[in-house]
Amino acid sequence: MTTQLSERCRTALFRVRMATPAVVVFLLADSRDNASRKVRTALSMLHDVPLHESRVEDVRSFAALARAGVSEDRDLRVFEDEVQDGKVSAWITAPLFLTNDTSLLGKWAELYADLAAQAAQTAIRRAQ
Repeated sequence: MTTQLSERCRTALFRVRMATPAVVVFLLADSRDNASRKVRTALSMLHDVPLHESRVEDVRSFAALARAGVSEDRDLRVFEDEVQDGKVSAWITAPLFLTNDTSLLGKWAELYADLAAQAAQTAIRRAQ
């Protein structure tokens, strides 16, 4: 993959996993608390859920995701959902991006283009 995350992403990106409503959100914020507050407010409006009923499950910064991840490409680690035996077994699916950072959106697009190409190659091999 050729896209690299911007310096702004590497310093201010957060991945917020919401329990209510159930969604994963990427956004830029100054702190974990600020990220949580922004996401809760936005999703309360988007999903018509009262603010007091919205529940954050997990908030992780780029640095925390990069440390915990296993992908060779450090920037891809923000999209890892599950890891088994030192390999990514599941990627985040259908997240909400509350940012227009083109490097993050480009990285997401590259990841899913690669996953689609792998699935197509597997299907072709099986059909032969």
